[in-house]
Amino acid sequence: MRIAQVDAFTTQPFRGNGAAVVLLSSPVTGQSLQALAAECAQSETAFLLHLRGQWLLRWFTPTLEVDLCGHGTMAAARALSHWGMLAPDQAMDLHSRSGPLPVEQRGAGFRVQLPTGQLHQAPLDPGLDQLLGTPVQQRWTSSLRYEVALVEATFPLARLALDQGRLRQRPCLGLVVMQAGHPATAGAESPDYLLRFFAPRAGIPEDPVTGSAHALVSSYWLARTGHTWLKARQASRRGGHLRLWQRGENYVVLEGETALVWSGELLANLEPGGQQTWEDLLP
Repeated sequence: MRIAQVDAFTTQPFRGNGAAVVLLSSPVTGQSLQALAAECAQSETAFLLHLRGQWLLRWFTPTLEVDLCGHGTMAAARALSHWGMLAPDQAMDLHSRSGPLPVEQRGAGFRVQLPTGQLHQAPLDPGLDQLLGTPVQQRWTSSLRYEVALVEATFPLARLALDQGRLRQRPCLGLVVMQAGHPATAGAESPDYLLRFFAPRAGIPEDPVTGSAHALVSSYWLARTGHTWLKARQASRRGGHLRLWQRGENYVVLEGETALVWSGELLANLEPGGQQTWEDLLP
């Protein structure tokens, strides 16, 4: 079985968000996938399987399987391209727990289409203000079980350090903290907005670049800016940049670059099984 390491939403290795990508030769049990994801110790490990003429995709953090992962999908597309299974400008659907996810290589970058998810306006929470150390302007819950907080554009988001123990007590799988782009923090890139994403309950203290979070908040920023497409930056230590735009009512396209770090052969034996779980992904 082939395995690769891809850094997504960056042109430089060791930046952006890293994902391991494994090309399975046959169905494998969820327990084996989870064990390998813990071994790879990336925020996500993506598993690809070609079954009945379709490409199937699943993602695992070091501790659990997730329903949607943007950078893992982009990493999977880059790995398929590297292995000669995705040609430039070829469109391909990767079938997942979130439905079919179209991917394609465009020039030096890749595009992935994700469902946007739904934001639900929620009351302000003084406990969240205390956790962040700044007043929250608006707050949402979401269909992805992410909590979303909007803070002032002048807040030093890149320097935010959260108490992981207190964050684990929040009733959410992950926390998105976002702000409008600001000349004092944006630099030459001038993004429309910036965000950071924390998910200790998913085994990820901080995710460097989170495609699903950007897809979730894209409708808010498109409406607020009036733009037809957005430039976004994730202000984590590794950092990452992406471009995105709406496609239809419920989907968003993310575009970014990738860096292939290494590609090799997986020598460990994985337990065969879980056929039905894989078949459930088929269209």
